[in-house]
Amino acid sequence: MTTTSYNYQLQTQIIDESFAVINADLYNLYIAASKNSFRFGIEDTIRHKFVALEDYALTNVFTPLQLVQQLRTLITEHAFYSTVKWHQIRIGIKNQKFTFLPGTLFDAKAATTYLKLHAELDEINDRVLSYHHPGTDMVNIFATEHFLGSLLYELFSPQKTQICHQTSALIETLLHITERTAQSKIYAYVEQNYLTLILLKDGNLEFCNVFYYLSPEDFIYFVVFVMQEHKLNPDQDPLQVWGDILHDSDLFDILRKYVRHVQLGKRPTGLSYSYKFEEKFEHRYFELFALHFCE
Repeated sequence: MTTTSYNYQLQTQIIDESFAVINADLYNLYIAASKNSFRFGIEDTIRHKFVALEDYALTNVFTPLQLVQQLRTLITEHAFYSTVKWHQIRIGIKNQKFTFLPGTLFDAKAATTYLKLHAELDEINDRVLSYHHPGTDMVNIFATEHFLGSLLYELFSPQKTQICHQTSALIETLLHITERTAQSKIYAYVEQNYLTLILLKDGNLEFCNVFYYLSPEDFIYFVVFVMQEHKLNPDQDPLQVWGDILHDSDLFDILRKYVRHVQLGKRPTGLSYSYKFEEKFEHRYFELFALHFCE
């Protein structure tokens, strides 16, 4: 007899009164998956409105296979995630196995070779995918576990399921919500132990990387280092931040100490949100909303 282990716990649930499972074919289901959390968002594609969100914390998940097993259990035992036909399913992958290449140089047959130059791949368990950024003619080449892709295509229609790297969703959203300037601008997305830094200039990607940090000191080192490397002044140039960071946290304190102009970001424009989202800080769940723009 097999015992199911539940290593996830619901932290946040938002459901608008207008949400109706019977209308699932008009909704997009967005999933942001990491070893620390599963987050689900539902967008009404007719109104471009987020009508539901669920955030689950994960514990004691150490391997890709364990993560996929927990995701399978959550989706299959959920009231409706796997029992209805969605308009589209889009999942954002969170890892450090990615790189960018100009679209003119990209050869799909050589994608694995390109990625091996920048990341250590598991040739047995990793699957290499790519996402073309139409506005900048850049290609994000990234890896995900075979287990995850197989699970998604098993539970959902493969024709309606898209896998992209979280950095691509963030970049596409920033290109949509920020103004083009001749001056480089830096943006940060903060998660538990991971910091994504993105620089844009004239509507083009200048820099993107995901850093692993253990302490606030690690965290601020990466921020200041990247700013200085790109000729930005922490005393003058602004930094806009989204993600899992709070005003009263050690991370925010040290950020304000070393970067004078720190601004917490807002939800992406071009979308609407249930009034129930007003209960949450606007800079939270950016990676989930960003999947709307990763088409």
